[in-house]
Amino acid sequence: MEDEGNGEGDSEEAEKHLSDMVVSKALIAKIDRPMGIVCFQTEKDSNDILNSWAANLEKLLDLVEKSCHQIHKETMVHKAALKEC
Repeated sequence: MEDEGNGEGDSEEAEKHLSDMVVSKALIAKIDRPMGIVCFQTEKDSNDILNSWAANLEKLLDLVEKSCHQIHKETMVHKAALKEC
């Protein structure tokens, strides 16, 4: 190896090996050459993504409904307090 002293040969060899593994779908990764970063991530099934999104949306709508109920309750309490005065 010519670049043995500075480690560039090792990183190039590692990048080549990693690229081959990504192309062969042995693993999922994104290589950011300028930053020198490799991000590994699992591939998500589209059904799993939609189910997760639907569950999160359901939670959000539940929170909105509870918030509306609390606002309506506070409004009614405030109106009742004004009538007593």
